[in-house]
Amino acid sequence: MKPSPVLKTALLVFVAAAAGSMVYKAAVAPRSANEARSSASAGTAGVPAASAAAAPAAKSAAAVSASPAAVKKAEAPAKKAMVYYFHTSARCYSCNTLEKYTREAVEGGFREPYKGWRVEFRGVNLDDPANRRFVEEYKLASKAVVAQKFEGDRPLAWKELPDVWRLLRSKELFTGYVTGEIQGLLDAE
Repeated sequence: MKPSPVLKTALLVFVAAAAGSMVYKAAVAPRSANEARSSASAGTAGVPAASAAAAPAAKSAAAVSASPAAVKKAEAPAKKAMVYYFHTSARCYSCNTLEKYTREAVEGGFREPYKGWRVEFRGVNLDDPANRRFVEEYKLASKAVVAQKFEGDRPLAWKELPDVWRLLRSKELFTGYVTGEIQGLLDAE
């Protein structure tokens, strides 16, 4: 007996929702709970317990010897990831939906930094001459979603997300795929 296409789709949506829920619980919920416990035990909101113990010494040392410029130089380069949607001026319904879903996945899934990575979305029109460099950098053949991580201004690994077109009919599957691919990129060394 062959399962109906409706049943297949329903099962895929269920599996995607379950996987998305597990990813969310594994990535966000334990981290938030651990941070809350650490903050409560250390008495310092948002500061892990290990660094909370050193906070008084660091505050007094910083107050005595460090100017704002010296503190800024001592900070590690910012860890940032950009999720680009590359498009042209001619845009169809699917192209606009792709951008909307990608933006929502990034802004909804990465409101808070992910393991120290700040994730941002950016739509880029490749018809603008200033953006033509992206075609060469990412070896683009058409409209695409690409995620890249940066340390400060230094570009690190990047990844194209080719399945966004195939998953466009299911916002849940699309969002789970985009979120998972970005997390995978950021988790990789």
